[in-house]
Amino acid sequence: MQELEGFAVVDGAEHLQRFALFKQLSYEETSALAGLTRRTRFRPGEVIIEQDALGQALHLILSGRVRVVKGAEAEVLGSIAEGELFGEMSLVDDLLTSARVVAETEVETLAIDRAPFEKLLAADARLAAKVYRAFCRQLSERLRRSNEQLAGKAGLSLQLT
Repeated sequence: MQELEGFAVVDGAEHLQRFALFKQLSYEETSALAGLTRRTRFRPGEVIIEQDALGQALHLILSGRVRVVKGAEAEVLGSIAEGELFGEMSLVDDLLTSARVVAETEVETLAIDRAPFEKLLAADARLAAKVYRAFCRQLSERLRRSNEQLAGKAGLSLQLT
C-alpha cells in the first residue's frame, strides 16, 4: 500500500489536538508541530527515558501505560497512561532527567525530538509563547498534584492557590 504524501502530518495533527497541551494551538500551528513527530513503540519493561540522562524528546502516549520510577530502589512515583505525556521537561531545560520512565504495557507514543522542536519555536515566536505557556500549565498541574500527594502522606492539609 502506497502512503499518501502528507498523510502522516495530518494524522499527527489530529492526535496532537487531542492532548490538553496543544488545545490552544490553531490547526496550522498543530500541523507544524505534527510535522516533527515520529511514532515510537515500546515493549513492557523497556526503558523509554533513563534517569540522570540528557532528555531528548517529549512523548505523547497514544496507547498503553508507563511507570515513572526514581532511584536505585526504583521507587514508583506514578503511572502515566493514554492521552497523557512525559518528557516535556527535556524540551524546556538542559538538566538531566529526574526519573526513569518504563513501559508497563505495550506503549505507542508520538515523540517530538528536542532539536527540531527548538528550531521550529526559534522561527515562530508566537507559537513558542503558546507552547511554553502550555508547558507551564502542565508543569503547574503536576506540581499541585505532587503537593497534594505529599500533604496526604504527611497527614497535612495544604491550601494550594
